[in-house]
Amino acid sequence: MIRRVALVVALVGLFVAGSLAPVRVHAQSDALVSVLTEMQQLSQSDFNTLVSWAKNGTPAPFSNFFQPDKTMSDILALGDKDRQAVLWWLQGNGRSALYARGASDYQIGPRRAPVDQPAATPTPAAWREIPLASATLEGGVQGQIQILGGFAAVKRDGTAAIACVSFKNLAPLTARRVIVEFPLLDAQGNSLGSLTLDRNGEFSSNVSISTYMNFATWQQGGIGPRGYADNCIQKTLPTPAVPLLQARTASYRVMRVEYDNGTVWPPASPTP
Repeated sequence: MIRRVALVVALVGLFVAGSLAPVRVHAQSDALVSVLTEMQQLSQSDFNTLVSWAKNGTPAPFSNFFQPDKTMSDILALGDKDRQAVLWWLQGNGRSALYARGASDYQIGPRRAPVDQPAATPTPAAWREIPLASATLEGGVQGQIQILGGFAAVKRDGTAAIACVSFKNLAPLTARRVIVEFPLLDAQGNSLGSLTLDRNGEFSSNVSISTYMNFATWQQGGIGPRGYADNCIQKTLPTPAVPLLQARTASYRVMRVEYDNGTVWPPASPTP
């Protein structure tokens, strides 16, 4: 009885051990490592010949006494999957097949032209968007003009800036002119200068006057009605400006509103 229990325990232990055993990764063959080492030692001229051979049907070399013919013969003598992985790399398809055969970058060697194309360095975007927000906790209503949204951005080289805004006239009168200023601020919140949008038109009560949905939409060539651009102010300079290079955020404030009945906000101070 004791022996039977021990046998069952042993079988269960083997089963559990087997079920928990990690999946073995394919180990590279000695022949593959040897070929990769040979290829690292080839001159660039011989390596280029090897690449051309791999791309043109891999004909059997006439001899294997000299390079790169010897490496060609050794590649052809590899096991099927190892051979295909080496040729896949030589044909410019990347190292993934070699990795799958267990080869490391150390064994394959440093990146090599023309099969290993250098990683492309992404070109930074010409513009960088900066947050556009109210400078006060009162939010977006100033002088019965409600700011509905917008965006601001500066060129990375400091030669241009743009600010766009959507707004609504909350007054019971039709507005004819709305002036909005966009102060540009540095990382400490100090003012660096400002852009000014002087918007003329017919702005009826409680009607949204919209610009582009967001900065990305403007970047895509200004998708939307032509009037969207009227709510933008863009400043372009012939040379870089330090305020644009240092700008980190932008604020907004309504500076003046003129209504069709001749009234103005803010009202003029009485003459003493």
